[in-house]
Amino acid sequence: MDFWSRLIGGSRSLSNKSFKATTPTERLTAFKRTCNTLQQIWRSNNAPSGDQTVATHTRNCIDRLNSVLGDESRGPAPHPCLAYASSSQIFVTVTKLSLSSYDDTVLRSATVLFNTLIDAEVDGVVDNRLFARALVDLVRRADKRSEDVECRLVELLFGVANNIRLQPHILSAWFAPRSDEEEREPRTSVGAEFAGAMRKDDFPLFYLLVEYVHHAGRAGDFARTGLLYLIETASRSKDLERWLIESDLATLMATGLGALYSQLGGLSFEIRPEERIPHIVALSDHARQETALPPTLGSTMASFMAYLLFWQDTIDHCKSGEVNATLLDHFQVLFLEQLLYPSLLESSDVEGGSTAAVLTYLYRILDSIEQDDLVHRILHFLLASPSGFETKSAQKSVDMSMSRRKSLDVLAAFSEEAARPSPSLFNLRDLALLGLQSKNRQTVLATLRLMAVVLQRHHTFARSLIRTLPGQPAEQRTVGALNAELSQLVTLATSVVDDPMLEESFEDYLKDASLILESRLCIPADDDLGEDQPLEIRQDDPICQELLNCLEEFFSNSVIVNLALTEVLMSVASSHLLSLDGWLLVDPSKYDYSDSPLPEDANVMEQIQFAYTEPSWSSDNTPTLTSVLQKLVQQIQQWRKEVPDFDILIAARRDLLHNEDDPTSPTSQQASGIQSPAGGASERPRPNIDSIGSPRGRTPRPLEAHSMSPSPHRTAVASPLRDASLHMPPSRDSESQTSAADELRKRLFQPFIHGEESAKDADKGESTASGEQEEGESAVADSEPSSATLGHVLTNVVILYEFILEISAMVQARGTLFEEAGYPGVMSEQ
Repeated sequence: MDFWSRLIGGSRSLSNKSFKATTPTERLTAFKRTCNTLQQIWRSNNAPSGDQTVATHTRNCIDRLNSVLGDESRGPAPHPCLAYASSSQIFVTVTKLSLSSYDDTVLRSATVLFNTLIDAEVDGVVDNRLFARALVDLVRRADKRSEDVECRLVELLFGVANNIRLQPHILSAWFAPRSDEEEREPRTSVGAEFAGAMRKDDFPLFYLLVEYVHHAGRAGDFARTGLLYLIETASRSKDLERWLIESDLATLMATGLGALYSQLGGLSFEIRPEERIPHIVALSDHARQETALPPTLGSTMASFMAYLLFWQDTIDHCKSGEVNATLLDHFQVLFLEQLLYPSLLESSDVEGGSTAAVLTYLYRILDSIEQDDLVHRILHFLLASPSGFETKSAQKSVDMSMSRRKSLDVLAAFSEEAARPSPSLFNLRDLALLGLQSKNRQTVLATLRLMAVVLQRHHTFARSLIRTLPGQPAEQRTVGALNAELSQLVTLATSVVDDPMLEESFEDYLKDASLILESRLCIPADDDLGEDQPLEIRQDDPICQELLNCLEEFFSNSVIVNLALTEVLMSVASSHLLSLDGWLLVDPSKYDYSDSPLPEDANVMEQIQFAYTEPSWSSDNTPTLTSVLQKLVQQIQQWRKEVPDFDILIAARRDLLHNEDDPTSPTSQQASGIQSPAGGASERPRPNIDSIGSPRGRTPRPLEAHSMSPSPHRTAVASPLRDASLHMPPSRDSESQTSAADELRKRLFQPFIHGEESAKDADKGESTASGEQEEGESAVADSEPSSATLGHVLTNVVILYEFILEISAMVQARGTLFEEAGYPGVMSEQ
């Protein structure tokens, strides 16, 4: 200790508790003494030794500096110690000692010192090239085995980037681009130029942030935000803007995104203990199959999505149009063309294949990003829109800077050398069609979810996905015609379920539809896609045909598939770019007013009266979607004739579904015991419904699990299951009641034969079927896709009823908000 006493000198007086520097002069004296001590330690131990004693004394000295600077920064000016730290360049010595000590505690203390100096904004610190070099050396060469140390170091980089954003004049201390002579040196190859020579000496702070931009946790957050601040500064520095265009910024960001995407594996499905399967799924035939569970995407997907959102933030924050365009060009060529599109093209739909996975990843991408330029690049390319990368580049080439033009030319040359397939031959629409035709339920489900998110959140591309008849905008129908159409749709709904609270239910759906349509009116159409008027859907469109084919199998479909299917159909019905004529509503030119024709010389009052006249139409002119709905309702009416208590069973199932949020109620407990297989659905682990329900952008239907809160008009429908006399013989014997409940359970889990076979045939087979749960589930699993149990059919019947009611409300809301119904004759005269 005598050696260290002589070396440190007056340090004992500093550690004496009876002494405390109270004046600025005393603080400065103590501060200088400690700085001198640190310099003596470095001169005496200039070779890396890792000696723990030296490290301890170094840390103590740095801590004393931090204490003095901390006290001073919290007090009023003057701040002599901060000024001395700048002029003495003590930060250089601290960096050298920290790197030679190989000690995490010293590094932590050093980061506190640097952080204090950065926050103090003292002249000669953040704008000092020596400070920049010291900090860069500290971050670059420090041992980062400790996550805490790594996070502290990246936080220093963030602090500097924030200062540059607020004070762009200090950029010169950190950024030194090459001279014009160096710029004119020839590049060795196209590939090297495209990659952007690693110009780390020009802007080391930038590259250090890039190294951590893909990290999870706080280190990644600091790095991404710091890099955003530097890119934002480019709009105020021509040199930095030029450097960002010609450097490998865009290349690093695009290849980093591609690297994370390449690490995504196939989908996995598991039930986590904290999650629950909602009744609407648990009471179906596929409750334990993969289509009923949300895919587990894991931490790799989380990292990819975080990096993708960083791309979105970068485009939003960057004020330089040319830097943005360069980033988007590389995003398209290196990620879309070279990675994402080939993964879609090369995916396999065989069992265990990757088609469902890549469609799910694309769905997640489009569901997460909101940045218009990114969305347009993705969908313009994948849908083979004519207003793609090449067209826009050619149109704007006249206004490009030399740096931007050179970057674009090199990128285009690289793209040609890659010789990748083009979406002009096989695009996202073709893939969606194959997905709908797939025999794999996971592929069909992923395709429907992808279509829903495109039609809902990016609905300006609706006509690229659903084919329309160009030049045929929808005609305005009369108020009477709309009333006739609504009457037909509501009649279909009431033919399924006799709901005494129909008016209240319809009013709720009408409010939801109005909110959706109002949001559509606020978003202008894409100028590249043509006129903003709704156009008629082509009836021979293969995608529409496949959607209708899937709808025809509604009662045997998986519940999750039906929810996704109705989501897509509602998205089409709500699009302001697609007309309902010929698809859901009768073409106005096909209406028949022969019973009450309009007089040739009709006055205004006669025209108004005529506008309220309800026309008729031939069955040959029934819209395609309406025709399928009518067939489904006719099937229900046939079952109603064959199964005497069919209405009672539907009411019981609907009541159970709407009361699932109250599992403690006697009704729910009793119904669950009767309608669930042995063990009860309530005992199963239940997965998160967020990945099962509707995509973001649309108000969920009451049937969807995350919006099933009980309401007066829902719970008012009394469950037939509350009255045991409706489905079991009256008896006070609990054993008889249990037997009756078991019989009903067996019945609900028996295959329900529909089509040419009658439901009575299914009843005859009940006596030979086993009552064990394993055998019931085996019968469901081995059944053909066109068959389903009675309980499964009942659930889908309820979904159909709610869907018809919902789409009816959408028709009425469109008629008002989109002015698709009115008084055509009167308006033309005025």
